[in-house]
Amino acid sequence: RFSAMIGHEFYNLKSYTLSGAKQNMFSIDNNELNGAVVDTQNAASYTTEYNNEGYFGRVEYEYDNRIVLNGSYRRDASSRFHPDHRWGNFWSASAAWLINRESWFRADWVDMLKLKASVGSQGNDNIGNFRYTNTYTIENANGEVSTVFNAKGAEDITWETNTNFNAGVEFSLLQGKISGGVEYFLRKTTDMLLEYPMALSTGFKNYNANAGSMRNQGLEATIRGTVLDKPNFRWDATVMGSFNRNKVLGLTGGQDVITSGLRVIEVGKPIYTFYLPKTAGVDPATGKQLY
Repeated sequence: RFSAMIGHEFYNLKSYTLSGAKQNMFSIDNNELNGAVVDTQNAASYTTEYNNEGYFGRVEYEYDNRIVLNGSYRRDASSRFHPDHRWGNFWSASAAWLINRESWFRADWVDMLKLKASVGSQGNDNIGNFRYTNTYTIENANGEVSTVFNAKGAEDITWETNTNFNAGVEFSLLQGKISGGVEYFLRKTTDMLLEYPMALSTGFKNYNANAGSMRNQGLEATIRGTVLDKPNFRWDATVMGSFNRNKVLGLTGGQDVITSGLRVIEVGKPIYTFYLPKTAGVDPATGKQLY
């Protein structure tokens, strides 16, 4: 069995915001602005827009109900990046082998035994709108129009990419009374989208940047079983667990550490490790804590 699919998707979100306020209401039953007498003079309105567009395709091949192969590719664009860096390319491939359907398999108590593996990449643009350019707010300066710097933009930011590798086994035994699976996962994130801190003397505290790479890897395991199965009562139980280890692999610009308040992103350590003083006990002379 062979199947193929191609597609296109487009997402557009346009938000309009309008607000105003007055105080000293005539009655709590009248919640119109004309039902109050003191104008707080803080009316506001703005519009924001976000677009995402993608082209994608997928092919799947299944042989003899035993082997399944899958492949996909997609190309996405996000309005959150500069037009020169708006498009990203992502892909995936996977395979599964149902061992219990092989002619040489002779374990009647095994309902299903499947080996599986997959590798693929996904994009992330979750940084907010207009981060690729400087933004300003319009302020009142004694009745005159003025502009105030709001946020620093970074023209060259682009998609954060997460590449995942998964491999594991699934099983079902004794007519479904016991089932579960074990899976190893490895997730590498490149071009991480982070708020890059800057010295306040520059006039802004941070900007968004593709600041480095990190890795997550670990194991997940699940086992499900029927504890009790009576004509009018059935009790199933599930036990699951996972182990994950996170490590920052590198930072842009040859740096080893990015510090932001109490948190530090340091090469070789888990992301967002807290940067805190270590206790050195209590001063016996004063009773105060030492660090």
